[in-house]
Formats: sequence, structure tokens, C-alpha cells
Amino acid sequence: MFVMRFLFVLVFYFSTSNVFAWGKLGGGVRFSPNLSFVSFKGDELTVKINEDLFKSFAHSILINGDFFIERKFRFVAFGTGLGYRRLSEQTEKIFTNMMEEKSLFYQHDYGTIPMYMRLKISKRFFLRTGITSLVNLRNTITTVFTEPNSGISYTTESSDPTKYTLFNFSGDLGVGYTFLDKKIAMDVEPLFTKNLIGLFRGDVDANAFQSSFGVLMTIRY
Repeated sequence: MFVMRFLFVLVFYFSTSNVFAWGKLGGGVRFSPNLSFVSFKGDELTVKINEDLFKSFAHSILINGDFFIERKFRFVAFGTGLGYRRLSEQTEKIFTNMMEEKSLFYQHDYGTIPMYMRLKISKRFFLRTGITSLVNLRNTITTVFTEPNSGISYTTESSDPTKYTLFNFSGDLGVGYTFLDKKIAMDVEPLFTKNLIGLFRGDVDANAFQSSFGVLMTIRY
């Protein structure tokens, strides 16, 4: 209920003409290299099996980004936008036979609608908090096969048939620094996100919850 109320308040804010008469309208673009993490909740034995199978974070750096608009006041700004986010999970190495081992990368592509509040806490530093709506667009599995003796590896990619949650929300929290604040401003911001709904659809023994940590770089006007 809190998520829906938060979204309703922000949508109402941006759709009310009287409110648009206040403050200053701005916008820009953001992109972020980030690492994906996964945690599990549910049946204790199933959680333990998954924790042993999957790495705590995927060993790949993913690029996310969005375009945004925001209404800026003296100490606070409210914003929304449209973007893209990729999250992933990676298994430990699995021995398929004496001559070969494999590791699986699960990748999930999302369309995103961020809604946030950016609060100025000093001349250069700010705090960001918000909710992002996510729509699952595509899921793939990349399998990396490796020959232990030679170290030679090759990869295959296929569509992932698993039934994943179509719509999700993430809670977002970041602390940023503005190092250029003219007509065009530039920010750098460590940002943590955590999905609020489990990755798998339907009744499962244990569900996976995705999160990410990255450094958000912003160009705004």
C-alpha cells in the first residue's frame, strides 16, 4: 500500500497544472555501471541450496540508464522518467563431467519508470530516495563452458523459459555529489536499489530478490 500511495502522490504532483506553476522544470540523462546481487527468502532448505548454487553477486558490470524530467525547488526536486535496467544472477561453476564445467548467467532486461525525491543537504551533497516501476522485457541464459585442463571456454545464449514476475518495484537510495552546478549540472552518486517483489511468478518454495549497487552519473539542466 505504501508503494501505491507514493506513486499516486508523485503522479498527482506531475499531472496537476497548478503544481507545474511552481519551481523550475529541468531534466537530463543518467547512466550507471552497476553490480547485481541476489538474496533468497522462503523454505530454509531451498534457500540454503540456492545460496550454495548462486554467487552473492554476478561477476559482470552492467550499464543502466534513463532520461528524466524534474521539478526543482530551493532544497528539493521531484522527478520521473523512462529508462532501462539490466539485472543478473550467476551460478558457481558446475561440473558437468570430468572434462568440462559450466557457469550460468541469468540476465533480465527491464523497462523502468523512476519516481524520486532529491533533497539538498549541503551546497554540493544531496540525498535521493524513490520508487522505480519495472516491466520485465526479456530474459536470457548465457552458459559459459570451460575445459579445466586447457582453460579453453566457449559460450551459448538462449531464451529463458522460466515464469518471471512481469511487474516489479524497487526501492532506491543514493547519496550524490554535484561537482558542476551551472546551466548544465553534473552529479556522481552511489546508488543502491532493491526489488520489492520476488523474481519468480507463482507459488515457489523460495523466491529470489534482486538488488544492485552502482555509481550513477548524471547530466542535467
